[in-house]
Amino acid sequence: MFLSFYEIFFLLAFSATKFMASALYILAIKRISWISTLLILLIGGCLGILVFYFLGAFINQLIDKLLDRWRKDKSPSKIFSSSSRRIINIKSKYGLMGISFLTPLLFSIPLGCFLATRFFKKSNQTLLIMLLGVVFWTAVLSFTKFIVSM
Repeated sequence: MFLSFYEIFFLLAFSATKFMASALYILAIKRISWISTLLILLIGGCLGILVFYFLGAFINQLIDKLLDRWRKDKSPSKIFSSSSRRIINIKSKYGLMGISFLTPLLFSIPLGCFLATRFFKKSNQTLLIMLLGVVFWTAVLSFTKFIVSM
């Protein structure tokens, strides 16, 4: 059976934002082949990375401008939550490769792109490495669909 235009659009948008949730949803649907899984996850994930990478860079520029204005007025107090400590630990231990590897799996694509542009904005390879993380997980999940459908 073929997917309708609306189903494909929904799956692409879903995989562009919540990659692993969409992958699990696609793996559960029997009528989607592993090649369709590969194409939907690859196109949706890469489109999500491209959109949210540049959107994250823009948002980070706005945050930096606002923080510069705010810092002139008063000194900020340091407040660390458990989630911010976890993100800083991942950044320090694993770097950009860790963030790009964990983005499709644990983080959502918008959050992963925001973190990558926040911590690694000076690197020229940030976008490429983020795309490689999505390509890796697409290959793993599509291979899983292939094995399960045999």
